Amino acid sequence: MEETIILFNRLAEEYDGWYEREKLTFEIEVKALQPILPFLPKPWLELGVGSGRFAQDLGIRWGIDPAKKLLQIAKGRGIKVVAGRGESMPIFSKRIGTVFVIITLCFVKYPRPLLQECHRVLVREGKIVIGFIPRGSPWGKFYMEKKKRGHPFYRLAGFYSVGEMEHMIMEAGFSIQGISSILFQKPGEVKSHENPMKGYRPQAGFLVLVGERMS
Repeated sequence: MEETIILFNRLAEEYDGWYEREKLTFEIEVKALQPILPFLPKPWLELGVGSGRFAQDLGIRWGIDPAKKLLQIAKGRGIKVVAGRGESMPIFSKRIGTVFVIITLCFVKYPRPLLQECHRVLVREGKIVIGFIPRGSPWGKFYMEKKKRGHPFYRLAGFYSVGEMEHMIMEAGFSIQGISSILFQKPGEVKSHENPMKGYRPQAGFLVLVGERMS
């Protein structure tokens, strides 16, 4: 985990620049999350807020991240930021309506304690929203190849199948409320906007999974 924090602090500007270089891909991922927003209880918190790109576009007010250089960028985007780790959030229990965890779990060495912390800070029937790249998709394979080649960011990443993600979420005390799929265009071929589809689609490069806190 420490190596990951050092990396994101050192390459904060480069990481944030990805959202400009791959703007259409990012907009497609945001579009997958937008339909569920009206049904999510507030207050909202993004765990692993990074440079605040998703939080800004989705209207998430609060964010937590251990990489302080990224938090400085997020703060400049109007996000109220707190330096902290997902495994031990500086938040009282049962205070948050919805926790967003978007492209974060792949950079967490031990995701189960993080998911248990999400359960702790959520109110009864609070929601967890996981946005992730499934390992078996074309995009998952693309990033796994980058990992093998020692890419600065992806060499430290791990990717999960849909089944593994659902199992971890349920194990942490959540019931699965729904899943949606998007990003059907392959890496290097993203040229147009897409609309999310309900349910799990194996060719989708980005999935949104919603869980509800069980008491």
